[in-house]
Amino acid sequence: MYQWTGLPVSVGIAPTRTLAKLANRHAKRHPATDGVFMLGDIKSPDTQALLARTPVGDIWGVGGRVAARLHSIGIETALTLAQAHPPWIRQQFSVVLERTVRELCGVSCIDMNESPDSRKMIMTSRSFGRVTSSRRDIEEAVRAHASRSAQRLRAQRSLAGAVMVMLRTNPHMRHLAQDHDRVVLPLPRPTDNTFEIVATAQRALARLWKPHRILYQKCGVQLMDLMDVDGQQLDVFQTPQSDDERQRSDHLMATLDQLNTRFGRNAVTVGVQRRNADWQLRCGHRSNRWTTRWTELPAARLT
Repeated sequence: MYQWTGLPVSVGIAPTRTLAKLANRHAKRHPATDGVFMLGDIKSPDTQALLARTPVGDIWGVGGRVAARLHSIGIETALTLAQAHPPWIRQQFSVVLERTVRELCGVSCIDMNESPDSRKMIMTSRSFGRVTSSRRDIEEAVRAHASRSAQRLRAQRSLAGAVMVMLRTNPHMRHLAQDHDRVVLPLPRPTDNTFEIVATAQRALARLWKPHRILYQKCGVQLMDLMDVDGQQLDVFQTPQSDDERQRSDHLMATLDQLNTRFGRNAVTVGVQRRNADWQLRCGHRSNRWTTRWTELPAARLT
């Protein structure tokens, strides 16, 4: 891959997935490994040395809050975590962290998922390029996130029963008014139709909106109560969709996905999505995309 594309590649090899993640991290950060690093079990001196200098917060699957709790009881490195008693870790924390401890000791506890299960919820959220109090900007962002979530929903052949919309200010800008709220609305019926999902997300945003000006930093749309497209069950209060309506909806959504796949994401959108809106991500410091953009290839001129 490096020879053909110029993309740096790192490989970590170990008896368990957690150790392989650490080996991969070491190979990525140390040029002397030439991109490849192999670890043995906990008895190996190389493994013990790497675990001893790896902060517990850098272990795959250990989040910031768990790392802080581990620090409070004196577990600060991967090695001290590996030396902890697994049943005690399970009692004090969770079975997930117990598996991590066993994996650090070389006991494989996390299986490889060749065909992962469908997601139970689908969330699309982004921080804005600039904080904004414009309802138009946030409505555009909600439409974009709802459309993206609906596309991912169809890709896994699921239907959604409810939509949640979230709005949040920047918690680090304490001198400004703070707001972090969310609203969940049920869909008229389980659906994967972008237009129905976007319409429900916009109604949820209308309920969230505050009349006074608040500078928001982030919004998100989450699809909930997912079910398989072939296992749809309606309750007595839901109106079933006719076969003709369902076929028209399926054909329209398939056409929408095909156009966006062929001509690029957001080639066809629901409503306007302005490129220079405050909610759009800023990419001023992005590296040139030489492998995917002709216009960004470096040019050489003979003088």
